[in-house]
Amino acid sequence: MRLVDLAKTLGTEIFVPGGRAVPDLEITGVAPLDAAGAQELSFLTNPRYAAKLAESKAAAVILASPREDFPRPQLLSKNAYATMAKASSLFYVRSHTFKGLSDLAVVHPTAKVDPTATVYPCAFVDAHAVIGPKAIIYPHTFIGERVEIGAGTVVFASVTVMAECKIGRDCLIHAGSVIGGDGFGFAPTRDGIEKIPQVGAVVIGDDCEIGPLNTIDRGAFTDTVIGRGCKFDSQVHIAHGVVMGEYGMIAGGGAIAGSTRIGKRLIMAGHTAVGPSLELGDNITLGPKGGLTRSTDVPGEYMGMPAVPASEWRRQVVALAQLPLLLKKVSALQRQVDALSGALAAPSTAKDAE
Repeated sequence: MRLVDLAKTLGTEIFVPGGRAVPDLEITGVAPLDAAGAQELSFLTNPRYAAKLAESKAAAVILASPREDFPRPQLLSKNAYATMAKASSLFYVRSHTFKGLSDLAVVHPTAKVDPTATVYPCAFVDAHAVIGPKAIIYPHTFIGERVEIGAGTVVFASVTVMAECKIGRDCLIHAGSVIGGDGFGFAPTRDGIEKIPQVGAVVIGDDCEIGPLNTIDRGAFTDTVIGRGCKFDSQVHIAHGVVMGEYGMIAGGGAIAGSTRIGKRLIMAGHTAVGPSLELGDNITLGPKGGLTRSTDVPGEYMGMPAVPASEWRRQVVALAQLPLLLKKVSALQRQVDALSGALAAPSTAKDAE
């Protein structure tokens, strides 16, 4: 793709140091600064890697602001990271080695598989399931009764999608995930534990990506809902009855407890958790190993367990680091107080003895 066409597609301005004309370059791909070749586009999205810019052989670089010290063309973007992601997608097309409906797949006679869809060998599609146009179902995947898989969605190997769940268009469901398993619904009694039937389903919106080994439980009485554009890393758990707004992101090991309702653009770092039956507003970020235990509609960054606003958490961490020294000071002061108390008490004791 020509550089000028690439810039137009990305919606970026081209800056060439020294006021020189934009060269007629052919761009063949995207690579990091230290690996990019003379026909590749690179990017600087983290200031820590700025030193590599001078040594890069890239044909052009995506930058947030123009730099005279880099002699080659620069694609200027207010969000260089997002522009890099968009550029990468232009040069990468995921390949699939099989097309059509395999004779080795098991498809129930009442299931509807679009003629343009692909079902790999050893996949199972149960009664009344619907596989949409250009959807792809990989081997050893179970598609349950009345499941709906949207157009263009790819369900990778060994995924389980239980009965009545719905997955939207253009989603990626990675290997080993389980969509629609029973939620953890039990009522302890004196005689044992009574199971609560989980009669809801899971509804996943368009353009979602569910990482490997995710578990998204079906609702107890209502559906578990994942909003459009959500992206989950590996080993994420969403409990029964959660309703999650659009464009949420959860890193590895994140977990959301049952019946919690979440606004748009939630971000959860690695090994974080959100407690049960909470109400969270839009634009909330939970830092690494943080745990939200209270509802909040105040946007911003939260840290710690239980999580508090990040500024407060940083003050707590500083105070905690000073605690050993503070304890020493308190002990020294206590010894001084004891000594003074003893000295003040001594004359009275001597007088009483007379």
